[in-house]
Amino acid sequence: MSELHSKHKNFNFAEGELLLINKPYRWTSFDIVGKVRNAFKPLKLKVGHAGTLDPLATGLLIVCTGKMTKQIDTFQAEEKEYTGTFTLGGTTPSYDMETEIDETFDTAHLTEEILKAACAQFTGEIQQYPPAHSAIKVNGERLYEKARRGEEVELKARTVTIKEFELTRIELPEVDFKVVCSKGTYIRSLAFDYGKAVNSGAYLSKLRRTRSGNFKVEDAWEVMELVNFIRKPLPNPPREGGLSEQEGLNILEEPDPARVYRENADPLVYEPLKGNSRSNRHEPTEAENVLWQLLRRDATGFKIRRQHVIDNYIADFVCLQKGLVIEVDGGYHQHTKEADADRTEMLNHWGFKVIRFTNEEVIQKPQSVFETIRQEIQALPDRQSKVLPPGEDLGGASL
Repeated sequence: MSELHSKHKNFNFAEGELLLINKPYRWTSFDIVGKVRNAFKPLKLKVGHAGTLDPLATGLLIVCTGKMTKQIDTFQAEEKEYTGTFTLGGTTPSYDMETEIDETFDTAHLTEEILKAACAQFTGEIQQYPPAHSAIKVNGERLYEKARRGEEVELKARTVTIKEFELTRIELPEVDFKVVCSKGTYIRSLAFDYGKAVNSGAYLSKLRRTRSGNFKVEDAWEVMELVNFIRKPLPNPPREGGLSEQEGLNILEEPDPARVYRENADPLVYEPLKGNSRSNRHEPTEAENVLWQLLRRDATGFKIRRQHVIDNYIADFVCLQKGLVIEVDGGYHQHTKEADADRTEMLNHWGFKVIRFTNEEVIQKPQSVFETIRQEIQALPDRQSKVLPPGEDLGGASL
């Protein structure tokens, strides 16, 4: 591993660092930059990435901080290596799994010989049309914005170089591949063009960037591994006179559990649920309102939150300190037993105990319900936060 990005070097983020990050599935490149930038708060540091990865792709993303951002263009220009999967027999408007299949094709004629021979057509310098669903700007607007509105998109061919293109697995309708290519190559377009070359159709169903220049994904940080490293406490007490700006980068305050979840959550899931939770607070059911009047203002001796997002769910009530979730079943929150079991399993995974009451119990015996909750909270030890990177285990968010 080069000293430039070694995990064991002494970092100076303000002066400038190059960071290798293993981008998770469904994260945008901007999500990664935002996560790293937020880790430095309250300090404001310049952070940028070198080479966009689509949300459905995973793998190596180069992120630069401070003065190193001036070298982003240099890193972007390096050749890239990818592995992934084409699915034959169909096409999609986006050339990947972001959109639904719009046309199907026969694959009965495809043999290993035909499939491997077609790779040669795409080796060397070629002309390639980018997907209509791409971030390329035309007259100041991204192409994907026009495509999503159903507007006609005029595409212009671009010259790219594919140094290597080989198939590593053939199990129709899927073929795995390895590609080494120049900056600006769209692997989605390669999938589409490859499908036509074998008299069928194809779309990109899996993509991972394994190398950019001399930088390899096996040397990369996991997102939360890096974030937690940036926030780690100083090994020694601060000197008299306070902290320097650089020392301040390494301070990790004892996190508020709600903030820890918010900063580790998958933004594609968390933000919509957060909006729903606000709506639920403004329009509670009768039973929820009755219970909230009893639980509010720390009536149990501990802070209770209502309509709080945890992973892919909204908990009716939760005591984060004690790890107790209180669910009121009925009304528009009514679930099937199977859904309730999945929900409880997820909450247990993150270290929460779940207790449930029916609408009738809350409305008819509110004081009895309150006393049960109070006793449960007081009997529980303080909960230990469980922090995992997005994408791991049950939904990849922590609280």
